[in-house]
This record gives sequence, structure tokens and C-alpha cells, in this order.
Amino acid sequence: MLVAAFLAFAGLCLFVNGVRLFYSEGHHAGRLVDAKDAAIVNLFTAVLGFICMSHILNPANSTVYSPLSAIYLGLFALTYFWVGVNAFTGSDGRALGWYSLVVACIAVPAAFTNLSVAERIFDYWQVLSWLSWAVLWFMFFLLLVLNKPIARLTGLVSAVQGVLTALLPALLYFWGVI
Repeated sequence: MLVAAFLAFAGLCLFVNGVRLFYSEGHHAGRLVDAKDAAIVNLFTAVLGFICMSHILNPANSTVYSPLSAIYLGLFALTYFWVGVNAFTGSDGRALGWYSLVVACIAVPAAFTNLSVAERIFDYWQVLSWLSWAVLWFMFFLLLVLNKPIARLTGLVSAVQGVLTALLPALLYFWGVI
């Protein structure tokens, strides 16, 4: 249940970060989300992620969770922590961009690992989610390291993925649908 709570907040994070990026290029300036304002949800979600990692790695939970789950969750938690801290340090995010490239390369095999054991519809949703997250992390590499002018597109992808790959599935879990 703790991991599902993290998933819900990860979805909120992706949505808020997506809205922030989408409006960052001067379109509808009144809708712009300040980086420090968005940092709050990023840092909260990162802390929740670190707590979830500790829960997963607790030896008492070794029959319930794979340590690999903690590593995968940590990829998200560190991303959100980094985004949150960058808002206060003023960093340009290039190191985060390089990190995002490595994480994108981890996310693709994670998708295929999930595919190899998929049995239920939710398992296939995880495969598609990992592939879509790989695309998003790669977009952050393109945006932050190669300075490609894709902030609005990256923001749109982030916001949509936040709802479809994280927030909605978490809510469906809490509502007892999945």
C-alpha cells in the first residue's frame, strides 16, 4: 500500500512538473508554475520514495518485495529529489540530464523483464509504463544536456504520463478496481 501511495504522488509530481515545463516557454505566463513551488511536491515525493525503499529493503519484507523494486523506485525518488533541489540551487540540470539518460537505459530492460513475467492486464500496463517512462527520461536528456527545444512537448508528455501511468493506476488500486 505504501508503494501505491508513492505511485500516486509520483503521478502528481509528473503532472506538476509537466505543467511547469509546458508553460515555461512564455505561453500563457499566468499559468506558469514557479520551480520553487513545484519543488515542494518533488521533495515530498522523494522523501516518500526513500521511505518506501527502506520499507522494501527491510528484511521482514523480503518475501513480499524484490530488492530490485527498491532500486527501480529509487530511480524515481532520486529524480524527484534532484528536481526539487535544483529549484533551490539554480542548477542548470545538465547532470540530471545525464542521469536521465542512464535511467532511460535501465527502464527499457525493466520493461522487458516485466513483459517476460506478465500474466494480468496490470502487468502489461507496467510494461507500457516502463517504456513510456524510458521515453520521458530520454526526453529530459535531450532537453537538459543537448538543449533541444522540446520543453513544451516534454511537459505535455510528463503531465499525461503522470495521470495515465501513475496517478490513475494508484487511485484504481485504492478504490479496489485493480
